[in-house]
Order: sequence, then structure tokens, then C-alpha cells
Amino acid sequence: MLLSTMLVKAQIDSTVFTPDQLLWYIEKYHPVSIQSNLLLEKGESEVRSARGNFDPYLYAGLDQKYYGDNQYYSILGTGLKVPTWYGVELKAGYDQNQGYNLNPQNKVPDDGLWYAGISVPIGKGLIIDKRRASLQQAKLYAESTKAEQEKMMLSLYFGAIKKYWDWVEAYNEYKIFTEAVELANVRLLGIKGSYQYGDKSAIDTLEAYILVQNRELSKTQARLKYNNVTLELSNYLWYEDGMPLTISDQLHPPLYKEVTPAPAISTDSLSILIKDLAFRHPDMQIMDYKIESMEVALKLKKQDFMPDFKVNYNFINQPHGGNLFQNYSINNYKWGFNFSMPLFLRSERGDYNMQKLKVQDAQLDLNQKLLALENELRKHYNTQITLNEQVKLYQDVVENYGRMFSAEKRRFESGESSLFIVNARETSLIEAQLKLVSLLAKYNVSQVGVGYAAGLSIYSNNQ
Repeated sequence: MLLSTMLVKAQIDSTVFTPDQLLWYIEKYHPVSIQSNLLLEKGESEVRSARGNFDPYLYAGLDQKYYGDNQYYSILGTGLKVPTWYGVELKAGYDQNQGYNLNPQNKVPDDGLWYAGISVPIGKGLIIDKRRASLQQAKLYAESTKAEQEKMMLSLYFGAIKKYWDWVEAYNEYKIFTEAVELANVRLLGIKGSYQYGDKSAIDTLEAYILVQNRELSKTQARLKYNNVTLELSNYLWYEDGMPLTISDQLHPPLYKEVTPAPAISTDSLSILIKDLAFRHPDMQIMDYKIESMEVALKLKKQDFMPDFKVNYNFINQPHGGNLFQNYSINNYKWGFNFSMPLFLRSERGDYNMQKLKVQDAQLDLNQKLLALENELRKHYNTQITLNEQVKLYQDVVENYGRMFSAEKRRFESGESSLFIVNARETSLIEAQLKLVSLLAKYNVSQVGVGYAAGLSIYSNNQ
């Protein structure tokens, strides 16, 4: 589908396609933008899955034995367990056991036996356990997916902006050569007329004709470049249901004379950007979340140095006539504890040290990444400062070349100059215009590049 058709439907009358319009389509419909939203859903799913470790669950078990016509035993146990955040586990259940050969410890009243109790970790698992560690890591992963999404979109936006200014440069090159061909044709017609009246020689008409041919060649090359860059820019344009869009001939970028360069970023602003880099840039956020997740795993490993010591308590009660608490007594209970601990802790110490080394290694990577990002930001800053100066300089250069060309044309028309000098002046003007177009495109990219290197949002849709 043609992009111009979509803009007409959106009641946008201008034929100039702007960077904001490009980024709007990218945010709404580009496949990478949609994929980045899937990252957030993955993070939410990870948290939901980890929360599931704290879901209450029912259990039941039945064990029976028959031999001949006799029932040796029937053991029925059902219950509910409720894990909690602090490692304490609540439970309640009902046992109904019977049979002639029932183990005495399994004997219960004819109506069965109800119980409710608690299991408390005193050592290992008191501060943190696998359930809590998994949930904390899942939350950190969910936060990191937001940074991952921002990183994906920053790269996508920056790539699109670079291609957009390539498009602007190619279009203006084509317009410059188009104008140059028109001027060369006008000059050729004038020289032919002068030749017919005997004011110019035949060699002058040949020189003017050769110039037209060379300008036509440059124009066709510029047109080819513009068409190809237009196709490359179209790679960023999509619509609903994965429909790719194509930039039509009705749309074009702005002329370089219409582009007003934004002020260069100041040194004070650079200092603020560098200061905020450690917590603002998506790469730093991703690495921070990774280290926090590894530190959670380290805390969990540290728990392995503590004894596995759990205390269990259950009060038990015989139901009577459907009333669960009629025969309740504090003297009816069951309790116990479980204890285990390795003597040498060699495996635990090895695992803990391995995890600790992983954290230290990640910290070193973080410091190295921060330095690389700071230098990358300074590089983009230096580039835009230099390009800003060059743009201002070449704006004057183009203006001065324009004055020289106009003056040389007047001298040529009065017979005080030659066609060769006029063509040379015009060629210098064209080269200066092309150089200015290139510098303007690079400067606008460098402006966005500073924000990209700082991890700032390149596009914000406030609609």
C-alpha cells in the first residue's frame, strides 16, 4: 500500500514526510515494535508463574489392601497446604483409616480425625527460600524486559532516523542536479542564439552541450540513489495486519534550505547526561537487574550454610455429630521436627564461592560497560559539535559561491568572461551545496545520536 494514501486518510495534507510521522508508524506497526511488547508479556508471565509457587494446593491419597474376603487396611488422607511468603506453611486435613491389620500408629476414631497445623523453618529457609528467590528474580526479570524493550526501540528508532536523513540527502542531491540541468539547458539555448548571430564560437556551443550531458548523467545517478534509499526507508514502514507500506512519489523530504539545524547540545547538558548514564541507559539497567538477580541467588546459596531445621505442629480433633470442635482439647496434638546438616559443607562453600565470583565478574562487566557508554556518548557529542561548526561555515560558503556565480554570469553576459569560467563557478557552487546537504544530514543524525548514546527516548507519542 502507498504511504501517501494512508496520510490522505489521516487528513494530512502536506506532501513533506517528517521524522515524527516516520517514528509514529514505526511505534504503531513495525514488527520489532510489536516484538518488544511481547517482551513485557514474557516478564509478566514469569512473575505470574513464580507467584504460583505460593498458591494453596489440595492433596489426597488412598492406600488399601484386600486379601481374600478381608480388608487388611484402608488409609485415606486429604488436606490443604498454604505456603506463605515468610517460609511458614499452613496445613489442614482429614484422615480416615480402618482395617483389621492397620498399623497402630495409623489408628483413628471411627469418624476419622481432623487436624490443622503449621510448619516453620528455624534455620535454612527462614530468611529466604527457593519460592521467595524465584519470585524476586521473576520481578527483576520483568523490570529488565522493560529496559530490553526500550533498548530494542532505541536501536530501531536510531536506525530509522539515520536512513531518513540519508533519504533527505539523496532527495536534495537530486533536486540540486535537476536545477543544474535546467540552468545548463537555458545557457545552451542562449549560446546557440549568440552563435547564430556570430557573437559566440561553435566551440562554445559544444562546451555548453557537453556540460548539459554531464549534468544529465549526474542527475540520473542522483535519481537512482534517491529511489534506492526510498526503498530502504520503506523497510521501516508498516501498517495494520503486517502490511508493508511504500513511499510514493507524492511524498518527499524537506529541501535543505527548509531545514533549520537545532542548537548543539551544551557542555553542561553533556555533564548531566554522563552523570545520569549509570541508571538511565537501558544497557546499564539490564546489567543492574542481572546483578541483582545474581545477588538473590547468592543469598539463597548462603542459606545452605544453615541447618535444615523445621518444626511441625498439628492440633488434632475428632468430629462429633458434624461438629468439628465439640471435643477439641489442647492436649490433642502432634508435633515434631526434622534436622539435617552436612558436616564439612564443602559442596555448599564451593557453590557459594562460584556464585560470588559470578557477581564480581558481572560487576567488572558493568564498570567496563559504563566506561564504554561514556566514551560513546562523548564521541557522539564531539561529532555533533564539529558538524554544527561545519554546517555554519558551509552555509556561508554556499552563499559566497552563489554570489561569485551570479557575478560571473553577469560578466559573461557582458562579454567580460568565458563560458569555461562560468561553468567552473557553477560547479564549485554545486559541490558546496552538495557538501552542505551532506553536513546537514550528518549533523541531524549526530543530534539524535547523542540522545541515543545517552539512552534517552528518541520518540515520544503524546497524542
